[in-house]
Amino acid sequence: MKQYKKHHDFLCIILLVLAGILLVLPNPADAQGRKDALFQETESIMKQAEDMKAPLFSPKNFANGIKYLTEAEDNFKKGKSREDINEKLGKAGQAFNASIETTKMAKINFQDLISARNDAMAAEAPVYRKEDWEKAEKALNDATKTLEGGNLKGSKNKAKKAEELYRAVELESIKANYLDETRALLEKGQKTEVRKNSEKTFNMAKNLADRAEVLLNESRYDTDESRQLAREAKYEVQHAFHISKEIEKTKENDVTLEEIFLQSEKPVQAIADELDLNARFQDGFDPPTQAIIKTIKQYKRTIAELTQDVNDKNEQIRALERQMASMESQLGDLKTKEASLSKIMEQQRIWREKYAKVEKIFSPSEAQVHRTGDDVTIRLYGLNFASGKSVIESQYFSLLVKVQQAIDLYPESMITIEGHTDSFGGDEFNRDLSTQRAEAVKEYFRTTGGIPPERLIATGYGETKPIASNETKEGRRKNRRIDVVIHPKKM
Repeated sequence: MKQYKKHHDFLCIILLVLAGILLVLPNPADAQGRKDALFQETESIMKQAEDMKAPLFSPKNFANGIKYLTEAEDNFKKGKSREDINEKLGKAGQAFNASIETTKMAKINFQDLISARNDAMAAEAPVYRKEDWEKAEKALNDATKTLEGGNLKGSKNKAKKAEELYRAVELESIKANYLDETRALLEKGQKTEVRKNSEKTFNMAKNLADRAEVLLNESRYDTDESRQLAREAKYEVQHAFHISKEIEKTKENDVTLEEIFLQSEKPVQAIADELDLNARFQDGFDPPTQAIIKTIKQYKRTIAELTQDVNDKNEQIRALERQMASMESQLGDLKTKEASLSKIMEQQRIWREKYAKVEKIFSPSEAQVHRTGDDVTIRLYGLNFASGKSVIESQYFSLLVKVQQAIDLYPESMITIEGHTDSFGGDEFNRDLSTQRAEAVKEYFRTTGGIPPERLIATGYGETKPIASNETKEGRRKNRRIDVVIHPKKM
């Protein structure tokens, strides 16, 4: 029994020692919490810099920020004083903020360079012309480092060199990515049944490739159209091979024309089934296709309305939150707060009613109307200009009269007229053209509509704000537009 007591006492002593050690050991969770509190602000600035692509446009400053942040982390791990850690974090924050400011300057002064780099990236230059891409990247790095050093003029000169390198590598990448394969497939198709089985599609691919090559050689600094033609050529030649393959299958399996028609109805039927539509083909594909399009448009409109309802509710929630914060110090002012919320809700009701009236003014082919907050945007798909021109033709005056009716629903509102283009044509030309078209619409409202000039703002965005893909004809049609934005005066 005595022996057992000795062992028991010894075990208790060991447990007490271990408990003491655990008490003095740092808690990992507590350590992480202290680190998060110390590093949160600096890491937030770093994230902001990363989101702005500061490592690309301000590499030296950003690298310095990373260096000091790493040193601060090392100091924290080694248990150094808060002063030592904060000193490194302060330097890191300064470096990241400097990288943000330099990046802002780069984006203002290097717009053409950035556009050229984006175009080269779209042509997959890093894949098809890796070595030339790296040369262009090095030239960009030289330009940004010169800008970081405070030499704006020198950085612009280097940026011009980088832009030329990106344009050159984009050109070669387009040829490698699209035209080389297209030419190879055209040559192969010429020697097989493809040319015979899908003659129209095959010849279309050849014509597109020829036009793309001519444009690439003539317009080295405006490759949007040539790149699209090259993509279409590649698609059409692949399309021709597919058609030929299917034709050969029908020959081998002795498929009748009736079976081909029935098979072609199945994809449309599947889409109609998903939309709960009863597709019937006794009058061909057009009726079910139109029914599908109509249903999709209704769903899109419902989504837009629900999105606006959510935005309205969020505004009401924000108003309530502001009131609650204020009520903590002014508990006796409940009626005033309630009246304020009621005013917001009443204003939203009025805006919704007016928005519904504006929607009814236009047919779908004339304009698309949508709300962003309180602002109402009238997207004038029905207003077209002659190629390269900014003169409003008389056939569109009746549409602009309808826009005037919509504007009259919002007395004293400010009106912004935005001009937009597709991506075909030079960046500067598109900006100028879109501005001229917006100014033409502004002048119409001023002289014919009698809207005071101080209520009208015209601006051109060129190709910088697409609402659809520039890769398709329909997408480019949607991007070539005038948007009239009504900014209602609040109650």
